[in-house]
Amino acid sequence: MKIFAIMLVKNEADIVKSVLLSAREWADKIFVIDNDSTDGTWEIVNSLADDVIIIERQEKRTFNRDFRGEVFEKYKALATKDDWWAFALDSDEFYVDNPKEFLAKVPGKFHIVNKKSLDYVITKEDLQEYEFTGDFEKDKGHLKYIKNPCWCEPRFFRHRDAIQWEFGKSQQCPHRLGVHYPEYIIVKHYQNRSPKQMQRRLDLRNSLPEKKDGRCFHHVKETDFHELLGERRNCVYDTGEISLYHDNKILIPNNPVRQSILKKFALRAGIALGKF
Repeated sequence: MKIFAIMLVKNEADIVKSVLLSAREWADKIFVIDNDSTDGTWEIVNSLADDVIIIERQEKRTFNRDFRGEVFEKYKALATKDDWWAFALDSDEFYVDNPKEFLAKVPGKFHIVNKKSLDYVITKEDLQEYEFTGDFEKDKGHLKYIKNPCWCEPRFFRHRDAIQWEFGKSQQCPHRLGVHYPEYIIVKHYQNRSPKQMQRRLDLRNSLPEKKDGRCFHHVKETDFHELLGERRNCVYDTGEISLYHDNKILIPNNPVRQSILKKFALRAGIALGKF
């Protein structure tokens, strides 16, 4: 079994090296597209290039999720039915569960694995106790609070030769991939790492053409990093115990497995009633 990962990255110089080196431990190939970074990210990923970390290109076009599809269509001939695609390896996330070990245990009747994202936040109290440097490796020990509830979404799909990406629909991955595995792979997600990084990210996303025309990043409503700060009373403290990461105390409001089951039952009911 092999794992092929696709990473789109833009201006993540403070963390991208740590993420790539971590993912290199479980991925057989990581295809990287840099979306016109200006902070040194492009130089960093190039310095890490080898037989696993493949620098696909620097892309100067407006961000589009179809970039992932272009990589998939280009390299899918490398994969077999026993392989998996990590179709969206984010440049700010680390896997708690080793994907190589996790995916090897997924029965053949399942085709999609969802990630449970432990979304770390900087709290108002953190700013009073620590001055963040903007160097992730120095600051990560002070990022201890997890947003509750957290986010969940598809992250891996099992390879089949017949799969084709449907372009032009801003999809994260191909449609009709199959059955969702009921267990989640756990990811530590560090989208917000320092006040400077948070503000830079907001400024960038709010200035992009794709935000202004509503095609992407329309969910970004904030303009000041203070709006992204959490409060400890609303978060879960990371004790470092593995059991915490799998704990149901960290809620998942957008459970894709449950949604998939409900859609299936709705479709069957509709067919039975002659509506389809």
